[in-house]
Amino acid sequence: MLATPDAQLKIRVPSDLKQKIEEAANQEKRSMNAEIVDRLEKSFHFVSPLETNSKNLKLAHYQLIDRKAEVAERLAYSLNLINSFKMNVVKYSHIAKMCGYENAEIFLNWLQAKQEPSFAELEKIAAYLYFNEDWLVHGDGHPIPTSRWKIEHNVDSNIKSLFSYIDPISKLESEVQEIIFVRDTSQEGNLLVIKVLQEWRVEVLTTNIHVSTYNGVGGRNMLEDFSRLCSHLYKSTKYITKTNSYLINNQLFEKILTREEHPLTLLKKERTSIWWEAFWNATDAKNIRKDFLTTWYDWDQTSDIAINAFSSKICDKD
Repeated sequence: MLATPDAQLKIRVPSDLKQKIEEAANQEKRSMNAEIVDRLEKSFHFVSPLETNSKNLKLAHYQLIDRKAEVAERLAYSLNLINSFKMNVVKYSHIAKMCGYENAEIFLNWLQAKQEPSFAELEKIAAYLYFNEDWLVHGDGHPIPTSRWKIEHNVDSNIKSLFSYIDPISKLESEVQEIIFVRDTSQEGNLLVIKVLQEWRVEVLTTNIHVSTYNGVGGRNMLEDFSRLCSHLYKSTKYITKTNSYLINNQLFEKILTREEHPLTLLKKERTSIWWEAFWNATDAKNIRKDFLTTWYDWDQTSDIAINAFSSKICDKD
Protein backbone atom coordinates (compact mmCIF):
# COMPACT_ATOMS: atom_id res chain seq x y z
CA MET A 1 0.00 0.00 0.00
CA LEU A 2 1.37 3.36 -1.00
CA ALA A 3 1.93 5.88 1.80
CA THR A 4 -0.30 8.90 1.66
CA PRO A 5 1.80 11.91 0.67
CA ASP A 6 2.00 14.80 3.12
CA ALA A 7 -0.42 17.59 2.40
CA GLN A 8 0.90 21.05 1.69
CA LEU A 9 -0.52 24.06 3.51
CA LYS A 10 0.28 27.65 2.70
CA ILE A 11 -0.18 30.06 5.61
CA ARG A 12 0.75 33.62 6.43
CA VAL A 13 2.25 34.41 9.84
CA PRO A 14 3.45 37.70 11.40
CA SER A 15 7.14 38.35 10.88
CA ASP A 16 7.90 38.33 14.61
CA LEU A 17 6.23 34.91 14.96
CA LYS A 18 8.25 33.59 12.01
CA GLN A 19 11.40 34.76 13.73
CA LYS A 20 10.44 32.96 16.96
CA ILE A 21 9.76 29.74 15.05
CA GLU A 22 13.08 30.04 13.25
CA GLU A 23 14.97 30.59 16.52
CA ALA A 24 13.22 27.62 18.14
CA ALA A 25 14.01 25.42 15.14
CA ASN A 26 17.69 26.40 15.22
CA GLN A 27 17.80 25.64 18.92
CA GLU A 28 16.29 22.19 18.34
CA LYS A 29 18.55 21.69 15.27
CA ARG A 30 15.68 20.97 12.87
CA SER A 31 13.89 22.62 9.97
CA MET A 32 11.21 25.27 10.43
CA ASN A 33 8.70 22.89 8.87
CA ALA A 34 9.51 20.20 11.46
CA GLU A 35 9.24 22.77 14.25
CA ILE A 36 5.80 23.94 13.08
CA VAL A 37 4.49 20.37 12.65
CA ASP A 38 5.75 19.40 16.12
CA ARG A 39 4.07 22.39 17.76
CA LEU A 40 0.80 21.79 15.92
CA GLU A 41 0.72 18.13 16.93
CA LYS A 42 1.38 18.99 20.57
CA SER A 43 -1.45 21.53 20.59
CA PHE A 44 -3.97 18.72 20.12
CA HIS A 45 -2.69 16.99 23.26
CA PHE A 46 -3.49 19.84 25.66
CA VAL A 47 -7.28 20.18 25.53
CA SER A 48 -9.78 17.37 25.44
CA PRO A 49 -13.31 18.15 24.18
CA LEU A 50 -16.43 17.92 26.29
CA GLU A 51 -17.43 14.32 26.58
CA THR A 52 -20.67 12.62 27.59
CA ASN A 53 -21.20 9.49 29.61
CA SER A 54 -23.63 6.65 28.93
CA LYS A 55 -26.50 8.67 30.38
CA ASN A 56 -25.66 11.53 28.06
CA LEU A 57 -24.60 13.75 30.99
CA LYS A 58 -21.90 16.29 30.27
CA LEU A 59 -18.66 15.71 32.09
CA ALA A 60 -16.61 18.61 33.43
CA HIS A 61 -14.33 20.20 30.89
CA TYR A 62 -10.80 19.01 31.63
CA GLN A 63 -7.75 20.73 30.27
CA LEU A 64 -4.54 18.75 30.06
CA ILE A 65 -1.52 20.89 30.79
CA ASP A 66 2.02 20.87 29.51
CA ARG A 67 3.67 19.49 32.64
CA LYS A 68 7.16 20.61 31.65
CA ALA A 69 6.00 24.20 31.11
CA GLU A 70 4.05 24.18 34.36
CA VAL A 71 7.04 23.01 36.41
CA ALA A 72 9.33 25.44 34.58
CA GLU A 73 7.02 28.29 35.55
CA ARG A 74 7.11 27.31 39.23
CA LEU A 75 10.90 26.96 39.22
CA ALA A 76 11.29 30.43 37.67
CA TYR A 77 8.77 31.84 40.16
CA SER A 78 10.76 30.29 43.02
CA LEU A 79 13.99 31.97 41.95
CA ASN A 80 12.28 35.33 41.44
CA LEU A 81 10.55 35.08 44.82
CA ILE A 82 13.78 34.43 46.69
CA ASN A 83 15.99 36.83 44.72
CA SER A 84 13.47 39.63 45.21
CA PHE A 85 14.64 39.59 48.84
CA LYS A 86 18.34 39.25 48.13
CA MET A 87 19.62 39.46 44.56
CA ASN A 88 21.47 36.40 43.24
CA VAL A 89 21.28 34.57 46.57
CA VAL A 90 20.11 31.50 44.62
CA LYS A 91 21.51 30.72 41.18
CA TYR A 92 21.00 27.92 38.65
CA SER A 93 24.37 26.48 39.62
CA HIS A 94 23.45 26.25 43.31
CA ILE A 95 20.45 24.04 42.61
CA ALA A 96 22.13 21.93 39.91
CA LYS A 97 25.11 21.26 42.18
CA MET A 98 22.82 20.43 45.09
CA CYS A 99 21.05 17.87 42.85
CA GLY A 100 24.41 16.27 42.07
CA TYR A 101 24.98 17.44 38.47
CA GLU A 102 28.34 18.39 36.97
CA ASN A 103 27.07 21.65 35.48
CA ALA A 104 24.02 23.92 35.47
CA GLU A 105 22.77 23.09 31.97
CA ILE A 106 20.20 20.65 33.32
CA PHE A 107 18.51 23.39 35.32
CA LEU A 108 18.42 25.62 32.26
CA ASN A 109 16.68 22.79 30.39
CA TRP A 110 14.11 22.63 33.19
CA LEU A 111 13.52 26.38 33.04
CA GLN A 112 13.11 26.27 29.26
CA ALA A 113 10.63 23.38 29.59
CA LYS A 114 12.83 21.11 27.48
CA GLN A 115 13.00 18.50 30.20
CA GLU A 116 10.98 17.72 33.31
CA PRO A 117 12.78 17.15 36.62
CA SER A 118 11.87 13.96 38.42
CA PHE A 119 9.67 13.97 41.53
CA ALA A 120 12.74 13.12 43.61
CA GLU A 121 14.63 16.11 42.16
CA LEU A 122 11.71 18.45 42.83
CA GLU A 123 11.49 17.19 46.40
CA LYS A 124 15.21 17.88 46.89
CA ILE A 125 14.81 21.39 45.43
CA ALA A 126 11.82 22.09 47.69
CA ALA A 127 13.85 21.03 50.74
CA TYR A 128 16.81 23.18 49.65
CA LEU A 129 14.63 26.25 49.04
CA TYR A 130 12.46 25.46 52.09
CA PHE A 131 9.33 25.70 49.96
CA ASN A 132 6.16 23.64 50.18
CA GLU A 133 6.88 20.35 48.44
CA ASP A 134 3.27 19.94 47.26
CA TRP A 135 3.37 23.37 45.63
CA LEU A 136 6.60 22.75 43.73
CA VAL A 137 5.68 19.21 42.65
CA HIS A 138 1.94 19.57 42.01
CA GLY A 139 1.12 23.29 42.18
CA ASP A 140 -0.99 22.82 45.33
CA GLY A 141 -1.10 25.56 47.97
CA HIS A 142 1.57 28.27 48.25
CA PRO A 143 5.37 28.24 48.02
CA ILE A 144 6.10 29.76 51.46
CA PRO A 145 5.39 27.28 54.28
CA THR A 146 2.92 28.31 56.95
CA SER A 147 1.59 26.76 60.13
CA ARG A 148 -0.48 27.67 63.15
CA TRP A 149 1.37 28.66 66.33
CA LYS A 150 -0.50 28.05 69.56
CA ILE A 151 1.06 29.77 72.54
CA GLU A 152 1.33 27.76 75.74
CA HIS A 153 1.56 28.68 79.40
CA ASN A 154 5.10 27.31 79.60
CA VAL A 155 7.73 29.81 78.46
CA ASP A 156 10.32 27.15 77.63
CA SER A 157 7.85 25.33 75.37
CA ASN A 158 7.09 28.57 73.54
CA ILE A 159 10.78 29.31 73.02
CA LYS A 160 11.44 25.82 71.68
CA SER A 161 8.54 26.02 69.23
CA LEU A 162 9.72 29.40 67.94
CA PHE A 163 13.49 29.08 67.90
CA SER A 164 13.94 25.54 66.63
CA TYR A 165 12.99 23.64 63.47
CA ILE A 166 13.78 20.37 61.75
CA ASP A 167 16.08 20.91 58.79
CA PRO A 168 14.44 19.13 55.81
CA ILE A 169 17.80 18.13 54.32
CA SER A 170 19.76 16.94 57.38
CA LYS A 171 16.59 15.94 59.30
CA LEU A 172 18.26 17.37 62.41
CA GLU A 173 16.90 19.93 64.84
CA SER A 174 18.39 23.35 64.12
CA GLU A 175 18.09 26.83 65.60
CA VAL A 176 16.48 29.69 63.72
CA GLN A 177 18.37 32.79 62.71
CA GLU A 178 15.70 35.29 63.77
CA ILE A 179 12.12 35.59 65.01
CA ILE A 180 9.98 38.51 63.82
CA PHE A 181 6.75 39.48 65.60
CA VAL A 182 4.42 41.32 63.22
CA ARG A 183 1.37 43.18 64.56
CA ASP A 184 -1.10 44.96 62.30
CA THR A 185 -2.58 48.37 63.07
CA SER A 186 -6.16 47.15 63.27
CA GLN A 187 -8.21 47.49 66.41
CA GLU A 188 -7.83 43.75 66.98
CA GLY A 189 -4.03 43.89 66.92
CA ASN A 190 -3.58 40.65 64.95
CA LEU A 191 -0.23 38.93 65.35
CA LEU A 192 1.81 36.69 63.11
CA VAL A 193 5.33 35.38 63.52
CA ILE A 194 7.97 34.97 60.84
CA LYS A 195 10.65 32.39 61.54
CA VAL A 196 13.79 33.25 59.61
CA LEU A 197 15.59 29.91 59.45
CA GLN A 198 18.58 30.70 57.25
CA GLU A 199 19.07 33.52 54.77
CA TRP A 200 15.87 33.52 52.62
CA ARG A 201 14.32 30.42 54.21
CA VAL A 202 11.29 31.43 56.24
CA GLU A 203 8.13 30.02 57.73
CA VAL A 204 5.04 32.12 58.47
CA LEU A 205 3.22 31.31 61.71
CA THR A 206 -0.35 32.52 62.11
CA THR A 207 -1.74 32.94 65.63
CA ASN A 208 -4.93 33.55 67.57
CA ILE A 209 -3.15 36.17 69.66
CA HIS A 210 -4.48 39.72 69.69
CA VAL A 211 -1.94 42.18 71.08
CA SER A 212 -4.75 44.45 72.26
CA THR A 213 -7.75 44.45 74.61
CA TYR A 214 -10.04 43.29 71.81
CA ASN A 215 -10.67 39.78 73.13
CA GLY A 216 -12.30 38.57 76.33
CA VAL A 217 -10.92 36.25 78.99
CA GLY A 218 -9.38 33.78 76.53
CA GLY A 219 -7.67 36.53 74.61
CA ARG A 220 -6.40 38.09 77.82
CA ASN A 221 -4.85 34.78 78.88
CA MET A 222 -3.00 34.47 75.57
CA LEU A 223 -1.82 38.08 75.84
CA GLU A 224 -0.49 37.39 79.32
CA ASP A 225 1.38 34.30 78.10
CA PHE A 226 2.77 36.30 75.20
CA SER A 227 3.94 39.15 77.46
CA ARG A 228 5.77 36.70 79.73
CA LEU A 229 7.47 35.27 76.65
CA CYS A 230 8.52 38.73 75.46
CA SER A 231 9.91 39.68 78.88
CA HIS A 232 11.87 36.43 79.00
CA LEU A 233 13.32 36.99 75.51
CA TYR A 234 14.27 40.56 76.37
CA LYS A 235 16.17 39.50 79.47
CA SER A 236 17.95 36.69 77.64
CA THR A 237 21.36 37.52 76.16
CA LYS A 238 20.84 34.63 73.77
CA TYR A 239 17.43 35.50 72.34
CA ILE A 240 17.18 39.30 72.48
CA THR A 241 19.52 39.66 69.50
CA LYS A 242 17.44 37.12 67.56
CA THR A 243 14.08 38.82 68.11
CA ASN A 244 12.61 41.71 66.15
CA SER A 245 9.20 43.26 65.54
CA TYR A 246 7.18 45.37 63.11
CA LEU A 247 3.97 47.36 63.37
CA ILE A 248 2.47 47.46 59.88
CA ASN A 249 -0.75 48.51 58.17
CA ASN A 250 -3.53 46.02 57.54
CA GLN A 251 -2.98 45.85 53.77
CA LEU A 252 0.66 44.83 54.13
CA PHE A 253 -0.28 42.36 56.86
CA GLU A 254 -2.76 40.67 54.49
CA LYS A 255 -0.15 40.53 51.72
CA ILE A 256 2.18 38.60 54.01
CA LEU A 257 -0.64 36.18 54.82
CA THR A 258 -1.35 35.50 51.12
CA ARG A 259 2.33 34.48 50.67
CA GLU A 260 2.35 35.52 47.03
CA GLU A 261 5.46 37.60 47.77
CA HIS A 262 8.40 36.87 50.02
CA PRO A 263 7.60 38.24 53.51
CA LEU A 264 11.13 39.57 53.99
CA THR A 265 10.82 41.46 50.70
CA LEU A 266 7.57 43.04 51.90
CA LEU A 267 9.18 44.09 55.20
CA LYS A 268 12.38 45.36 53.61
CA LYS A 269 11.09 48.92 53.23
CA GLU A 270 9.41 49.01 56.65
CA ARG A 271 10.98 50.36 59.83
CA THR A 272 11.27 48.03 62.79
CA SER A 273 9.27 48.82 65.90
CA ILE A 274 10.29 48.23 69.53
CA TRP A 275 6.78 47.40 70.73
CA TRP A 276 7.62 43.82 71.74
CA GLU A 277 10.42 45.10 73.99
CA ALA A 278 8.36 47.79 75.68
CA PHE A 279 4.71 46.90 76.08
CA TRP A 280 5.30 44.62 79.10
CA ASN A 281 7.70 47.03 80.88
CA ALA A 282 6.09 49.89 82.82
CA THR A 283 8.89 52.41 82.32
CA ASP A 284 9.39 51.69 78.63
CA ALA A 285 5.65 51.59 77.95
CA LYS A 286 5.27 55.03 79.44
CA ASN A 287 8.28 56.49 77.64
CA ILE A 288 7.10 55.48 74.16
CA ARG A 289 3.39 55.99 74.78
CA LYS A 290 3.18 58.95 72.40
CA ASP A 291 4.78 56.95 69.58
CA PHE A 292 1.91 54.47 69.49
CA LEU A 293 -1.19 56.48 70.30
CA THR A 294 -1.98 57.20 66.65
CA THR A 295 -1.65 53.57 65.50
CA TRP A 296 -2.37 51.60 68.67
CA TYR A 297 -5.50 53.04 70.18
CA ASP A 298 -5.45 50.92 73.38
CA TRP A 299 -1.71 50.98 74.01
CA ASP A 300 -2.15 51.94 77.67
CA GLN A 301 -4.68 49.22 78.42
CA THR A 302 -2.77 46.55 76.50
CA SER A 303 0.51 47.38 78.20
CA ASP A 304 -1.24 47.36 81.61
CA ILE A 305 -2.33 43.76 81.02
CA ALA A 306 1.15 42.78 79.90
CA ILE A 307 2.85 44.55 82.81
CA ASN A 308 0.53 42.92 85.35
CA ALA A 309 1.18 39.51 83.78
CA PHE A 310 4.92 40.02 84.04
CA SER A 311 4.80 41.21 87.64
CA SER A 312 2.59 38.29 88.69
CA LYS A 313 5.19 35.68 87.76
CA ILE A 314 8.96 35.65 87.95
CA CYS A 315 10.37 34.84 84.55
CA ASP A 316 12.39 31.67 84.14
CA LYS A 317 16.12 32.05 83.98
CA ASP A 318 18.05 31.06 80.87
